[in-house]
Amino acid sequence: MASAFVHHSPAPPCVWGMLMGRPLVGTPSNFGHSGDLPTHPELLDDLAVRLMQNDWSIKWLVREIVLSATYGQSSLSSARGAQDPSNVLMWHMNRRRLSVEQWRDMVLFIGGRLDRSDGKSLELDDSNNFRRTVYGRISRLKLNDLLMQFDYPDANVHAEKRSVTTTPAQKLFMLNSPFVIGAAKSLVARLRAEGIEDDAERVKRVYELVLSRQPRDEEVEMAQQFLNGPEESGMSRLEEFAQVMLVCSEAIYVD
Repeated sequence: MASAFVHHSPAPPCVWGMLMGRPLVGTPSNFGHSGDLPTHPELLDDLAVRLMQNDWSIKWLVREIVLSATYGQSSLSSARGAQDPSNVLMWHMNRRRLSVEQWRDMVLFIGGRLDRSDGKSLELDDSNNFRRTVYGRISRLKLNDLLMQFDYPDANVHAEKRSVTTTPAQKLFMLNSPFVIGAAKSLVARLRAEGIEDDAERVKRVYELVLSRQPRDEEVEMAQQFLNGPEESGMSRLEEFAQVMLVCSEAIYVD
């Protein structure tokens, strides 16, 4: 019975992989004899059976996984890493980078610009498109530059999973893109709309919005020193600080 679930129920290993950073089966599009064996066959069978019992609800499956103790682990390593360096046994969470869709939606949400409406797909390059990225138009002839830079798979071929690359073009986009600059200005506009004038309070609010935590004292001090420096571009120092926070590693990676 176990092999039947592995062959005919791709949802548990695929959803697990998206949430945990590593699928239960190393070949997400091949559950046959030539594919990898599951790392946790009993867990896979359990999730498959209960998924069927819950009317094949993906929402139920996601909820079951994200409320588990395994999902709640930190990604920090420990002495156990010497015994399982690849983290096959999931003794800690895998560090994950946000997908381009997740990151774009996050940036729009923090700046108060995210449009939650649905409807026909829109071009992501449209400066007035603030809808969720899932509604971005995908062309098989020419993939959108933003998606292409951040590892979106070729729409013409099958892709079982996305690559995760770090390239100079990605960093240049974060520094110079009108989308990112506009997002930074929107975040500053949100701070002003909330009536926050004190620099230290502004720094704390940006950390709260972007990183979901309060800054350490040395982080506040360093940020204030930056804010008090001379303006050297067309952006204010506060807008530049907001831009740095929106594209910093802590905002992009999930620990």
